[in-house]
Amino acid sequence: MKTSFSNKHTAPILQTVGAVFYLYISVFYAILSLLKDVSQLKYQIHELSARAIMRYAVEVSNGVYTYNLSEDATNRCISFSAPTVQDDCALFYQIMCVLHGDDFKMPVGVDIIPDLSDILITVDFSGIFDRQAAQKKYIDRQIQAESMFRPDGIMLDFGKGLYKYLAFERSASMSRNSRLSFIRTDFYEPVRRRIMLDMQIELCQLSKLYAYNGLMLTSGFRIPDMSIWDATRIVVVDNPVTPVYEANIITAEDDGSDNPMRKYHRVEKKTDIEITEFDGEGLVSREFAEKMDLEFCGKHIHNSFQIRMPYIKGVVHEVDFKSLFAELCVPFIVDIWGVKHQVQEVDLILTKSMFKAFGWMIENGLSWADYLDRCRKYRHALYISGVNQVEPQQYTELNYQFLNTVPMTAEEFRPLDSPLGWQYSPEEDKRHWITKETEVAYWKLAADPTSRKEYFLDALKAQAADKRRILLAKILQKNPLFINEPIYASELDNKAKSLLKQYAIGRLIISGDNRYLSGDLMRLLQMIVKSVADVDDNYMATMILLQKECYMETVAYAPSAAYPQNKNYTLLRNPHIARNEEAVVSAPDYIGRLRQKYLSHLNYVIMVDSRTLIPERLGGADFDGDMIKTIADPLLNACVTRNYKENDFDAYSHQSSIPLLKIPSATALVCDANDWQSRFKTVKSTFSTRIGQICNAAFDRSIIAYDENSDMTERERLQRETEMLEILTGLEIDSVKSGIKPDLTEFLSHKTVSRSSFLKYKNLVGDNDSREWYELTKNKKLKKYFYSVDWNNVTSNVERLPYLAKMLEENTPKIKAKPAEDAELFIFAQKPGWAKQLDPSAMEYIQNLISDYEEALNRIRRSWHIDDTKMKRRNDIERILFARGQENDFTADELYAIFSLCDAKWISGVRKLLTEEQWHLMPLEERERFLNLYLPYGAPEQYHTLFSDFRHGGYRMLGDIICDLDDAFTTEESKKQRLHRKGDSAVLKHLISGYEHMRSVDYMVVVANKCRQYINGIKNVCNSGKTKLPINLDTALQCAIALGKRKFAFEVLLDIIEPNAVKGR
Repeated sequence: MKTSFSNKHTAPILQTVGAVFYLYISVFYAILSLLKDVSQLKYQIHELSARAIMRYAVEVSNGVYTYNLSEDATNRCISFSAPTVQDDCALFYQIMCVLHGDDFKMPVGVDIIPDLSDILITVDFSGIFDRQAAQKKYIDRQIQAESMFRPDGIMLDFGKGLYKYLAFERSASMSRNSRLSFIRTDFYEPVRRRIMLDMQIELCQLSKLYAYNGLMLTSGFRIPDMSIWDATRIVVVDNPVTPVYEANIITAEDDGSDNPMRKYHRVEKKTDIEITEFDGEGLVSREFAEKMDLEFCGKHIHNSFQIRMPYIKGVVHEVDFKSLFAELCVPFIVDIWGVKHQVQEVDLILTKSMFKAFGWMIENGLSWADYLDRCRKYRHALYISGVNQVEPQQYTELNYQFLNTVPMTAEEFRPLDSPLGWQYSPEEDKRHWITKETEVAYWKLAADPTSRKEYFLDALKAQAADKRRILLAKILQKNPLFINEPIYASELDNKAKSLLKQYAIGRLIISGDNRYLSGDLMRLLQMIVKSVADVDDNYMATMILLQKECYMETVAYAPSAAYPQNKNYTLLRNPHIARNEEAVVSAPDYIGRLRQKYLSHLNYVIMVDSRTLIPERLGGADFDGDMIKTIADPLLNACVTRNYKENDFDAYSHQSSIPLLKIPSATALVCDANDWQSRFKTVKSTFSTRIGQICNAAFDRSIIAYDENSDMTERERLQRETEMLEILTGLEIDSVKSGIKPDLTEFLSHKTVSRSSFLKYKNLVGDNDSREWYELTKNKKLKKYFYSVDWNNVTSNVERLPYLAKMLEENTPKIKAKPAEDAELFIFAQKPGWAKQLDPSAMEYIQNLISDYEEALNRIRRSWHIDDTKMKRRNDIERILFARGQENDFTADELYAIFSLCDAKWISGVRKLLTEEQWHLMPLEERERFLNLYLPYGAPEQYHTLFSDFRHGGYRMLGDIICDLDDAFTTEESKKQRLHRKGDSAVLKHLISGYEHMRSVDYMVVVANKCRQYINGIKNVCNSGKTKLPINLDTALQCAIALGKRKFAFEVLLDIIEPNAVKGR
């Protein structure tokens, strides 16, 4: 009899609350467990638009441009829509060391560090290298952008004078989003030397060097323990390599060229595959894990840590290997170089695959001790970039891609005789179907009074609840009538609406959880002991003892699972495109004593046999922190198993009837790391990602490929294309490291299948509501969408989801919250005439304070809605050029650049003149006169000719450019004036300044805390400026309630409400 997929003593939590409460609260507290107690430093880092910078390009020779931007021009290029601050990372710390010296101390009590704002910048190259250089505008952009990578760099002025900036490093996420950092030239060599540890790296696979240097840009929390750089404490062991023979695979082979973009064709075959076991994972001792966690969040609650160190990347799991090896009488372990290490001195055991600079270290003649010495010399540290979730999950979330590949009937998806909305809980229907948990969750949020209260009260049971959630729960626990207050009702309503939106786009709640994918750590421990047995036969029996506790083939171990035990489980991973990417695993028949004692605490890990192809089947996953979904829903698992033939030998593994989709390894090009042109080509080839486009193209095909009602021949063709697109997705993801991108022309440029109606809907709800004047609003587009689809003839389960969500909302009655009277909620309000007895001066003071508080919040919110600086009329200009056959002679970018040095006053004046002198009606001679007067001095004659040509509405071009530039100047000025106004009170100025200095924190929290200072007596002043005695907090609450400002009370005086609340039934 099977014992358990999880520990039996771990009860499913929050069962009475229902799926949604667990899902929302677990995710909420998961985030809190990562961030709540972590004081994360942030740095002010500007992002500039490359396209804006290119307006100031000056051509000095054929195809070579220089960039010298004044302070005003530099400021114009800053992207206002981009984040103004970035989280701490190893690179920022290294630059601070160069700036302030190695003995500098991090400032205490500072939220945002501005020191690097003129040293390191990010440049956004979107719209440049992520476009094919077919049209002139893209050719010009790419030629101009190339000059930014030259040794001459770009000259910028951030208010401290003109400095040169050179192209520098980028992280993987930056590369996917076409971003690159630039660093001030006087910092370039010192910083590069520090992050490369003085290693000389010349000819190399440059894309990998970029990828591994880019690890320095991963956001993380610094563990300031310099003593860790000790070869006795950090041990590197080898990764076992195991062959799998005669695997049934579908893969792709390239065209044999050495181009950075290659064509691939589909190949199906049997082949042998070598598996690198434990790729990207290692172990951390219990003692050092506790020390890290105390630094990280002040308590020891985490046991899996994603870490970054110089050229080291992966995840380490806390295993008390010191106690284990002491119990097994193993005093030492052997590293990859054959050196013995006393176990009791070791804190980190890294696998070779985690150490990306292994080869470069050897090439530079360094020993492991030398390498660690250099890490200490330059004050490098271990950074935590992610940790496990503390609360176990009972539910996870499916998405539309998973749903589409699973063979299930309409009855299994959602019974046809089920009501479209619920007058009672769906739990009363004893049947089970795939959408049921989501519908139960919606009903509880929208229609069940008890569950609406439980949503908040469960914070009292959670380990990682924050102070605000606990206070809200305590208030509600004391008096349930508070549930009708807007602070509670609005959150419930918003969650219900959000749940419906997720339902409509295929994000369904299902039994299961999210976990780090790991090899079987018992086998890793066994392999470590094997390295000892290889040099001393006395430890062979110990190795065999550990081997007996290892699991083989498709058995998976998920400690402390909160969901019910099942026979089989499905493992899934994003992005999920084809049916071949599902892995079916089984629960273990037994849990060994050592496993229970030393591994059962890893509640955020699922361990699989590292010798199997399960990671490969999950889209080429690694063990370095890749997250997977463990599905525990019996119905969904039964549906998945239908994909496999029952009589298959070794079902679910490498000889299954569903071939493995094997992503080929693209060998990165070898280039000179010190050659700017090689660096430019590498960056250019890895900029941007087309993963979203590939996934959409695959989904359009898979809708038909996996629909049993479709034509068989068409299904087979589209299934082959879907499988190929999954392989191309893997190649696209890997291109950041390989520098090799797949040619997607066949799939993205040639339309062989119609866009699915589901993706049309998903795009509609995902768009913001910005539009041209002649376009329909989003609501009208949605109404048109629902009217245009014949829902009775939709056979795909996924494509029915928008309709089912709409019907669920329309046909489920919702609770309408009615706030209680003051006397029903507050003790003081039960006294007759209580409000009239309050001190008039206190009332006036609180009234003025509330007025300033509300005005501060309103201004901050309104400031977000000022449009970013965009050239909105650019498309009209390009349309006119195309209509006149001039699209290859001029580009909109170069026409805007003519006026790049003109100031706001001049642009505004020209705009008025265009109207006053009726530019659009001018005869040709007057146009030429006007242009001679008002085009910038030195503008080539070709532009005079272009702007005076009124064919195809050509009169608009000059006006459109001037209007766009004038609007941009106006927007910039509005941004400066958006928060402060003449005549503002001292209190209002203080509240807004708090937001301006702490933009990385929730603005409402910042303003509320500043406002609280004026009640606590820290800053009590009247509008006249005279000092006022502190107001009692209870009095402040009474005044707020008397003024009808409960919202203010909940936002600023939340901790004062519960002591003053009436005890309800």
